[in-house]
Amino acid sequence: MSYRYVLLILVLGLVAAGLGSARPVGALSPTMVPGEVLVRVHSGVVLSGLGRTAHQSLDRRLASSGIVAATPLQPLEGLYRVEFAPQRDPQVVAAALAADPLVIYAEPNYVRRAARWPNDEIFAQQWNLMMIQAPEAWDITTGGPVIVAVLDTGVDGQHPELAGKVLPGFNVFTASTPPFDDNGHGTAVAGILGAIADNGIGIAGICWGCQILPVKVLNARGVGNDAGVALGLRWAVDQGARVVNLSLGGGEDSHTLRGAVQYALDRGVVIVAASGNERREGNQPSYPAAYAQVIAVGATGQDDWVTEFSNTGDYLDLVAPGVNLWSTLPGGHYGRPTGTSFASPHVSGAAALVISLRPDLGWYDVSCILQATADDRGMPGRDAEYGWGRLNLLRAVQLASNYPGCPFDGPAPAPQPVPVPDPQPAPQPAPQPAPIPVPDVPPAFAPVPPPPPDADLYYFPETSHTLRGGFRRFWENQGGLSIFGFPTSEEFQATGSDGRSYTVQYFERYRFEFHPELPQPYDVQLSRIGDEVLRTSGRDWFAFPRMGQVPGCLYFAETDQSICEPFLSYWVSNGIEFDGQIGKSYAESMALFGMPISPPQSEEVTPGVMRTVQWFERARFEDHENGRVLLGLLGNEETRLRGWR
Repeated sequence: MSYRYVLLILVLGLVAAGLGSARPVGALSPTMVPGEVLVRVHSGVVLSGLGRTAHQSLDRRLASSGIVAATPLQPLEGLYRVEFAPQRDPQVVAAALAADPLVIYAEPNYVRRAARWPNDEIFAQQWNLMMIQAPEAWDITTGGPVIVAVLDTGVDGQHPELAGKVLPGFNVFTASTPPFDDNGHGTAVAGILGAIADNGIGIAGICWGCQILPVKVLNARGVGNDAGVALGLRWAVDQGARVVNLSLGGGEDSHTLRGAVQYALDRGVVIVAASGNERREGNQPSYPAAYAQVIAVGATGQDDWVTEFSNTGDYLDLVAPGVNLWSTLPGGHYGRPTGTSFASPHVSGAAALVISLRPDLGWYDVSCILQATADDRGMPGRDAEYGWGRLNLLRAVQLASNYPGCPFDGPAPAPQPVPVPDPQPAPQPAPQPAPIPVPDVPPAFAPVPPPPPDADLYYFPETSHTLRGGFRRFWENQGGLSIFGFPTSEEFQATGSDGRSYTVQYFERYRFEFHPELPQPYDVQLSRIGDEVLRTSGRDWFAFPRMGQVPGCLYFAETDQSICEPFLSYWVSNGIEFDGQIGKSYAESMALFGMPISPPQSEEVTPGVMRTVQWFERARFEDHENGRVLLGLLGNEETRLRGWR
């Protein structure tokens, strides 16, 4: 167990014991009923209604404590509620009475309240807020007007959930243009961080009272550069931001970015950054999250495990929910984005709540509080998968309310003469986290060389894979490159959803299965890859909201979902050709895409890029510019999730 981990326990122990409290004399706690203490006495001891007893030693304590009344609390024998002047401290009175040998215990009559449950329409579906104990934390604070800068694609300040709390911001691309959100990413980040709560509509954010300072450093494609991020970060700090959220990153360190981060830290600003979504693409450190003083945040799912996509490493500080989260989107809409980009604002909002209680604290102490109160996950103490653990909002604000100071990594003491100790056994090395298992990658995913010119197959130099036989025939006849994409593997044997072994081949968007027992074209089947990708990434489509029957849309009673434009036209215009007739029948479209299993919802399809998507059993539709519908690269996503690419 590391020295720092021991100190974490000590900090929490001090708070739990009430040490370090700065409550002045006479300032009674709102967590205790004034003028009351609960006392349990041994069998045979009886208190009168005036708080007196025949036992002289205890009677003297009752009198000196100012007890004026006692009420027995049945059915627990010997338990009384005793009353005294309300200006007396219940803890002092309880301690005086508990010192008598006839008293089993004496304690304040603590106040209990229902957790703060806002009336927002979607709040009950915000599993992430329940996971981090937000309702209980809101009993302590819902946040003050702390300025939190969101460096992103901009923020829709007219959204009903954000209107009135978004400050005039800055656009690094065109200083004369407001930081409008032309992507959706920044508005989704802002909603998780600080959507207006208890207003009867939509969702609840983490910090109800905080102010959001939008700084547009990413364009409509979710892309920016160090010059813009550094400029935006310095500008936000100069405008009074106490917390900066950076749901962005890249694999290269730079003097420019490092200097801007240091500029903010020197002024006490808390910087929170997403760890990145590239775990299966090499899991390289992402900057600025990888800077030591930045709070790096990874993503967990509803099972409270770190996700398959979330970058990990020794620089990781915390994890927070990051899968299928309700949030705001431009134009007054809502969606359910996924990614470390949306785990990060949970921690930024938590930092703002801590600063609301303790505005005197700088970035180091705020970081200490958030790390010390996280729910430990993975290996004990800090580890590369979970950092210090998953954010716990309630414990964070509790520690902030009674913060004794952070002893972590303090200055080393001056050298002192040390006596030579008796020989001791050599210390054993600390246990190391178990390595992440490396999945067995089927050999079929290895690139193959070009075949001889006379070979009866197609070769695709783009992916270094071939296409032959029944799969080639099906690929050519049923849409080819525009529907299925390039092959990303050779043929190999795999287990299908029915438990039987089939010859399969992966493509960018689909997986083919060969069923020789069926006639053409039914001998090639498409797997339920939409369903499989969701399950492999820890998402349950049964938990998605149900659209129900929508006028002008195609309704599926089996899933209680509908397909509306622009996805409807695409669904009915494409399919597996069965009948030789012009156009596509319902059965032909079903064979290619299957039924819808989600409503249209906003998701981060690639890091920093938000799209309106709809999931189907065998596909994911994506709404791109000008109403153009494209199919998601689910074949690529599934093989990445399995660790094969």
